[in-house]
Amino acid sequence: MECPHDAQLFDTDSNSTQAILRKLAHFQRWYQPIHGYVCVLICVFGIFTNFVHVAVLSRPNMRNSAVNCILTAVAVCDIGTMASYLIYIIHFVLRRNNSCTPTFTHSWLQFLLWHVVLSITLHTTSLWLAVAMAFIRRMTLRVTALNSQWQRPKFAWKLCLIIYIIVFILCIPNMLVHEIAKVEGHSWKPSPSCKGFPTNYTEPVYTFMVSHAATINNCRLFKWNIWMIGILFKIIPCILLIFLSFGLVAKIRDAERHRRKLTSVPSNASTDSKPLKKKNGTPDRTTLMLVVILLVFLITEFPQGIISILCAIFTTDVHKYLYFYIGDVLDLLSLVNSSVNFVLYCVMSSRYRQTFWEVIIPSWAYAMWTTRRGSPTELSQLQMNNSLRLGRKQSYTPLATEPDPGRDEECSFEASMSDNQNSSREHQL
Repeated sequence: MECPHDAQLFDTDSNSTQAILRKLAHFQRWYQPIHGYVCVLICVFGIFTNFVHVAVLSRPNMRNSAVNCILTAVAVCDIGTMASYLIYIIHFVLRRNNSCTPTFTHSWLQFLLWHVVLSITLHTTSLWLAVAMAFIRRMTLRVTALNSQWQRPKFAWKLCLIIYIIVFILCIPNMLVHEIAKVEGHSWKPSPSCKGFPTNYTEPVYTFMVSHAATINNCRLFKWNIWMIGILFKIIPCILLIFLSFGLVAKIRDAERHRRKLTSVPSNASTDSKPLKKKNGTPDRTTLMLVVILLVFLITEFPQGIISILCAIFTTDVHKYLYFYIGDVLDLLSLVNSSVNFVLYCVMSSRYRQTFWEVIIPSWAYAMWTTRRGSPTELSQLQMNNSLRLGRKQSYTPLATEPDPGRDEECSFEASMSDNQNSSREHQL
């Protein structure tokens, strides 16, 4: 990919630049042989866990939350992203040297074109859905009603549909900047050991390239598309996620101070000394989860946004050096981001783990395990808490990130029932 009159990102005459490029080339030669196998493992793991993620979040006790609906939509996007990449990596990377199967046929290049568009669309959609999830959490803490419109699944599904449609429309230019072209003077021939081919059988070889319309006027259309990907698809949602997440952290810290005052916690347990501790001494898992999700998105998405912007300015050098040497790493980051949500929720949410075991284990086995696990007194207490919580608001369903009420709310339920609706909503996050 070369555009005339492009500015140079790298000074190839500089010794330091040459040393950096040599190190990148050495890393690329080391990592490329194992990239396909690493991606296959991540994709298989991610597809399976995201299916489980959807199954857990679709349970009756989980699906009536707006945030859980958005988490389900994110999981669907991640499944599509990794399924498409799994097919791509198996055919174009692992089976590339198969002498009896042509790799670069026209039909497979058609798939590659749709793979590029689909992966960008789904991955961008999941990122904006994460922004929507943080926004809904923030608005839920601001309103006074416990069962506000921000918590309704119907509103969440409408928001998801709007994001899907807008991102799909914005991704249409990706189809216009690429085209499939026949490689002149090259043809594929099966090896003599391959069976089922006639004598002197050949097939044309095709390649995936930037269209001529996108390269005219100093690659104006191509650069415009890259600018949109870098800023609108990467940088802006990451910045919004930063502000929303830090706003949520500040709001939760205020809620913790207010709750400690209501429960008459001694002054020596102030929030200044331990801002991420609950009144019973356990960590605030929701706050910690927000920070972890923020870091995952920043680590995986923000560098790609920066490189996309650099590509729009220094198109030739970025394609020639950065994408060639670290393109596999960028793909790996996207796959990691699509496969870690299940692990995060399993580690940080007791409610999610409980629902997960209900999905995985047969109902009779789960009932037997629950009976053996807790004493009759403990089970009666949990049933009483559930009845009181349902009586409080039958249409209210806790988030997947909310702690188990049998463990975290048992000691303070009476205090929270006498409080106003704001203090009740603080238990939701």
